[in-house]
Amino acid sequence: MNDEEFSPFFDELLDKGNYGCCQNLIDSKKFSGEREACPDFNPIEDLGETDISDGFFDKFNICLQDDRADQGKLVSGTIDEIISMIDFQTMPVDKYIYTLHNATARDEKYSAISSLGVMISHRNIAAFTALFKFLKKLPPPLTIEAVHLRIEILQKLKNSKRKNELTRFLFKELKRTPSNNTTRQWFTSIFKYLKSLPFEEIDEPLSELLSDKRFSHRLKNRMREILYYSEVEGIREDFGIF
Repeated sequence: MNDEEFSPFFDELLDKGNYGCCQNLIDSKKFSGEREACPDFNPIEDLGETDISDGFFDKFNICLQDDRADQGKLVSGTIDEIISMIDFQTMPVDKYIYTLHNATARDEKYSAISSLGVMISHRNIAAFTALFKFLKKLPPPLTIEAVHLRIEILQKLKNSKRKNELTRFLFKELKRTPSNNTTRQWFTSIFKYLKSLPFEEIDEPLSELLSDKRFSHRLKNRMREILYYSEVEGIREDFGIF
């Protein structure tokens, strides 16, 4: 990863596992075994306390030298092992937060969300805090793009263990978001998330919303369905019925 020629592709490799984006460059960097190693190569001690078996380097060497092999799959395997060594739980998030708040291109913003999502799934508290704070500051959605942005963020935040904060926010979001054709997908995503929670966590707040005159009969019926489903699932679990 020290080769600067790979730097434009790092996020694509890390976020999406898309090795095809730089396959030609990978092929051009293959070692034939007849020339000296890359000048940036350092002995294994430079990896700090990470314990890497010799098998890793054997696999990597085979990957680079065997012209008969599927290079994409082999390189994928070795990069997967490299990625497994990264400590996503403590990885700094400043770079991604900056992109999240300042990027004007949709792909850049979504790439930052995806990267933060990976860290969240590895219990990176800073990543959760930053993405959750960003979501809470968004105004009510007025466009489909604004709705899709919220849905994408929710997909990442729901992988956190800090579900209580997220659940409380989503109940407030139901109250402040106007129900119309534009926001329908956002309501659906929230309801889908609530449906995955235990009955005791959604019973009281959803029951309160049922008495709110702002919600249509259609939305209230969906709330009743969620309550019924969660209650039945809870009973099934209590009695060991699967």
